[in-house]
Amino acid sequence: MSAFINVPRARLLEPNTALSPLLQEILRHCERRNIRYDRPLVHFVMNLLSLDPRYELFMETVSAERRNHDDFVEACCTVLNDDRSPTLITLRMQCYFLGNFFDRDEIVEKHVRNLQAKTFALTKEIIDHDVITKDEQDEVFNKVIVDIVVNMGLGNPECKDVMAETMRALNSVMSRSDKAKFVTLDRKERLMALKDIREIVAGIRIFNKHSGNTANGMADLPKIIDQSHESTKSILQITLCEIMDKVNLLTSALSAAIAYDLRNRSIITLLPENITADDFETIKDLLAMYRQHEVYTRKLIDELAGIKLLIDGCKQEYEARLLRIHEAVQYRTAIPTDRVFPKFSELTRVWLQFQNFVFLLSEMNQISNTLTSLTERCASFDDLAYRLLGESQIQTDIDRLNKVSAKRLSLPDPKSCEIVPYEEGMQMQLLKFCLWHLAEGKGLLMPGSIELGVCRVQKEHYLFNIPEPVTFFDEDPNKYFFKIVETARKKVQLICLLNMYDKLQASYSAPRCEGFQMKLTTTCDQEVQTDLHPIPSNIDREYRWNVWDYRREAIRLANIRTKRTTSVQTLESSRAIPKSTQVYLDKMQGTQTRVSRSTETEQRRQTTGLKVIEPSAPSPLKVYALTLAQASRSGFNRNGER
Repeated sequence: MSAFINVPRARLLEPNTALSPLLQEILRHCERRNIRYDRPLVHFVMNLLSLDPRYELFMETVSAERRNHDDFVEACCTVLNDDRSPTLITLRMQCYFLGNFFDRDEIVEKHVRNLQAKTFALTKEIIDHDVITKDEQDEVFNKVIVDIVVNMGLGNPECKDVMAETMRALNSVMSRSDKAKFVTLDRKERLMALKDIREIVAGIRIFNKHSGNTANGMADLPKIIDQSHESTKSILQITLCEIMDKVNLLTSALSAAIAYDLRNRSIITLLPENITADDFETIKDLLAMYRQHEVYTRKLIDELAGIKLLIDGCKQEYEARLLRIHEAVQYRTAIPTDRVFPKFSELTRVWLQFQNFVFLLSEMNQISNTLTSLTERCASFDDLAYRLLGESQIQTDIDRLNKVSAKRLSLPDPKSCEIVPYEEGMQMQLLKFCLWHLAEGKGLLMPGSIELGVCRVQKEHYLFNIPEPVTFFDEDPNKYFFKIVETARKKVQLICLLNMYDKLQASYSAPRCEGFQMKLTTTCDQEVQTDLHPIPSNIDREYRWNVWDYRREAIRLANIRTKRTTSVQTLESSRAIPKSTQVYLDKMQGTQTRVSRSTETEQRRQTTGLKVIEPSAPSPLKVYALTLAQASRSGFNRNGER
């Protein structure tokens, strides 16, 4: 049962564009009925239900009646309605697991991308910061220390001891001149140098921790990984044991309620008085849910075993790297530093692998916890299972198969099948469940027995639980294939569980048993060669088929005549485009002014000590002036008229 079901993930999880109108209608119905839904789950359910040709969604001649589309919308809403039903819980598990379980490399890349996104702003400040003064240089290298601690997982960047020890490791690698040279590098070279500094400084700190020197805040990753692996392993094993207890109970209850009518080639259901047919179908759906949980849990256990092998190899490499560095340090006078530093970088790469393992184990625990929480959400039907079991005993798969271990499949006159012994690595169909029980029991999951033998038909291998039905199957295999396909169309959770997506898609055009034939997906290698250029190409890049394109171009050219072209020198392009400015140099100039001149006059002498005698009679000049003034006042007015 540990084989992983490799379902076409993209075709089941991605929305189908052909169903977009129906999607909106389904969402409206869900909101009207207060049904909680997730869009990925709705896409998943629609892609599974669309494989039923009863709804005629992808028929070549689509029915004009809207009744088929209404039935499809109603079927989707019915599946999404009961949140605690085993069918919806199984579909939720499948949708979650297909969307969250990836390869180990993809999970590691996702972790690295998330870490780079968180430290992008810090790294950008380091490589883009222009340094002029010594204080700015110290500020840049303080950011470098934080970048190293965060990216390499060397402790808490808020702890002073962690930062101080990382600074000492950095100073042992880079001198003051090296730091000055680092800040003068361009953006690309500074980023490459920063990556090298990270690895070397982290390797020194890891080596100091292993040597017994101070390594404050650093976790012992090898020890943590061992503890985490053991914890994850025990949790998965406990979960698997709990699942198998449920599986054994439900399988035993269903086995006690059926009987084989080999004469009529059918399975008869014998139900107690207090058990209805719907209860019997609920137990079958519940068994499918726990079988799906079992498949996913075993897949996680297998992945954990593969991770354990990688962890052991990584630990051996870690010890070997440390030993080489110890030997190099002992003879450091004879070995140049350019040969020692790469050893620290190699040690850091192993350390980062340990961190990736921690992240992988964390992801596995999260997936396991989510799957367990989904199964716990399902309603309990233990009382119903015990009533169906009656007085029968609970049997495990091994106990049930041991009863038929002495029997073998046989075909006296094979028509369509052949019986072959089981071989290791043989690809089994239907997840090793009995084909006859699935077909006649309408989704009854009973494990097949490899001890009976393997039935090969159309290059595919199937198992049976009892030897008699192989004769019925050999007569008409397509009849039983159609019954299984028809059951999967009604119980869509079986499509992913039994890996039947391709079979249902290939049989979409056969809605009825008549003319049904299981088609196998065949591939072949084929080569096709064509002439390089059978017709000379003549492509006119300026050709426009629409006349309005020419009109728009004419308007654009006319508008250009009224525009003016300008250019702007930006900050980013200023360092890339050379430019120069011409100025006039300073020169000495002087101005000459007139000479100040003055005129010297004769100095007036003042006589002192002499008495001035006024004349007694008036002067003739004064008398004349007085007479002239009186005459002018009396003979003329202001206007000069007499």
